[in-house]
Amino acid sequence: MSLPANDPALAQAARDAGADVIKVHINVRHLASGTAFGTLSEERERLTQILATGLPTGLVPGETEMVAPEEMPELKEMRFAFLDAFVDSIRPYLYDAGIPVVPALPHSAERLFLIRARDLPGDWVEAAAVDSQGYGKPPEDSDFATLRTVGATTKKHLIVPTQRRISPGDVSRYFEIPQVAAIMIGAIVTGKAPGSLGRATGEFRRELDRLFA
Repeated sequence: MSLPANDPALAQAARDAGADVIKVHINVRHLASGTAFGTLSEERERLTQILATGLPTGLVPGETEMVAPEEMPELKEMRFAFLDAFVDSIRPYLYDAGIPVVPALPHSAERLFLIRARDLPGDWVEAAAVDSQGYGKPPEDSDFATLRTVGATTKKHLIVPTQRRISPGDVSRYFEIPQVAAIMIGAIVTGKAPGSLGRATGEFRRELDRLFA
């Protein structure tokens, strides 16, 4: 799941409710949560506490402003599980971290972005293909057609973020698409408080366990 803030209490709530993996951010103005995340040095103490929960943790290292090359040794020491960045903002030096770099679509399934995602190293793509005008709205049939196109073009495992207001009841339909391998819940369905986040995580956990029992 994608944490709406770099808050150790949120990470703890996610872990306790059954999240498999969490994602945190730096150098980002996050549209879905309406949260601004600071630099690596500004966020480091909170990130260290989040990593201490023991959940595999990925990091979005930036968008317009990206973590600097000279910060890579510090980032590497923190032992994140992966990096996640929009495909059009990935810098070659991010691979110096020695961990997977997951390209995310920049809220578009334009073929240019799909080809870039296909050609980058790694096995995963974050299929963030919903335009911001669709945030928080129910899933649409066109979303599933788009995901099939993303999967067929990139030929990689897809992580579907909850840009739409996906409910646990919607999850099975996403997994009918062969390339969809994970749902990443975030602020639109979890809210921003530990209580609501824990409840939402638990509901999705139970539905996934039911589907894949």
